[in-house]
Amino acid sequence: MPNRVEITRGGPEHVDTAALIWAHGVAVRDGYDEVPSLEEMRPGIEYALANEPSLFLLAFDDGVAVGFLAGGPHRTGPQTTAYVNYVGVHPGAWGRGVGEALLRALPDALTERGYTDAELMVFVDNVRGVRLYERLGWIKVGDPAPDPASGRVEQRYSFSAAPRATGRESV
Repeated sequence: MPNRVEITRGGPEHVDTAALIWAHGVAVRDGYDEVPSLEEMRPGIEYALANEPSLFLLAFDDGVAVGFLAGGPHRTGPQTTAYVNYVGVHPGAWGRGVGEALLRALPDALTERGYTDAELMVFVDNVRGVRLYERLGWIKVGDPAPDPASGRVEQRYSFSAAPRATGRESV
């Protein structure tokens, strides 16, 4: 992971920055001919951040925003579970540890907001994302299923921010 990557809390003033990162990322990941517009991407980011307490982390590399993570309360699960709607990295920063830095900052952000667990969905053909989540300890939950909107097959993953028992605790 590069030493230059700095993770900070995002705010409403960073929504457009995150939307542009997401637009460039999905354009490359999904093979679009054109990068989606800010107007197309902004509503999804705003929706992910609409409910407090929200999770919004930004990754800066040499002062330039290159990635973000956004989420909030899980709409169908217990209040202690957060749903990570987005982990986005600008394609120009792929392979530089930005996604890993964001995910390594997540446990502290979760516990600060009272969450013990997080979940996310990832398209199974997003090999880079799947490898990263699994390497960092995210666990598959259930079987892959088609996304209702796109039909692309996705997998649910979960992560626990709670300290794991080692078997050495005193009684």
